[in-house]
Amino acid sequence: KEKLINNAITALLSQEGDVAASNAELESQFQAVRRLVASKAGFLAFTQLPKFRERLGVKVVKALKRNNDGVTHASIDMLCALMCVSIKF
Repeated sequence: KEKLINNAITALLSQEGDVAASNAELESQFQAVRRLVASKAGFLAFTQLPKFRERLGVKVVKALKRNNDGVTHASIDMLCALMCVSIKF
């Protein structure tokens, strides 16, 4: 299960918010990352996977530059999920 979550996170972060992605697609990517990091394995990936935080930061900055309310909300909501750890270890 942990390997699947890590692979999913890596795949989502490999698309760094490039201009080819539509706003709806980028919003969906942030929602998926939010759900993945809500699990124990997902949050551990946030702390252990190399370049995870850097890629996520680049993706959020590019998303915020789009000035789209849905994308902005999804990116900030995902960041809030990372700051409020409610995982039972």
